[in-house]
Amino acid sequence: MMTLYTGIADSAMQEMLKKKYGEIIFTPLIEIVPVKDKSQLKEVASKIYDFDYLLFTSRFAVKYFVEYLSLPFNKKLQVVSIGTTTSQTLVKYGITDFQQCENDNSYGVIDWFSSKNRGKILFPRSEIALPIIPEGLTSLGFETVTVTAYSNVMPSEVKKVDLNEISRIVFSSPSTIDNFERLYGSLPADIEYVARGPVTERHLQNILSKYQL
Repeated sequence: MMTLYTGIADSAMQEMLKKKYGEIIFTPLIEIVPVKDKSQLKEVASKIYDFDYLLFTSRFAVKYFVEYLSLPFNKKLQVVSIGTTTSQTLVKYGITDFQQCENDNSYGVIDWFSSKNRGKILFPRSEIALPIIPEGLTSLGFETVTVTAYSNVMPSEVKKVDLNEISRIVFSSPSTIDNFERLYGSLPADIEYVARGPVTERHLQNILSKYQL
């Protein structure tokens, strides 16, 4: 069974995915680029202690925001991470005092905050990130401020693969599903689809319902 993986995967993740799925082709359908106008990032970074929490849900948010921050942080600011990859990136950039949510998804973040003291949260993210987290945190009584740390775009040059040779497709995010549909025109039948995380799974099912797959 040949698997097509549509997300971004570094060498360590590629090895892990090879062990899990066997034969696999890596064709990223997203590309991460820095924002063109960095003024908002710089401004919010200069006011970091106006916030009680700094929430990172992506290693890319860490990469493109930490450069504007002065480390180490004052103990007043609580850093929160989602997922081991994000946590490892925090450590790489010199942030070791943080808490990691147990469940590696948007709903896990909301659940984690449900038992915490209410306060003001800064949430650097992609410009196309879904509103699930900020809306969920706001409904809990937190003041949630988002800032665009990076852009998630369709790669300018993507080589299509022969889907007749593919038995399984793994989607890492809703945008990889949308970009796959843009590239190939549709989601073909007779292929196993795997979505990473409940948000991606929900989006996948909505798309598949159009084709009644």
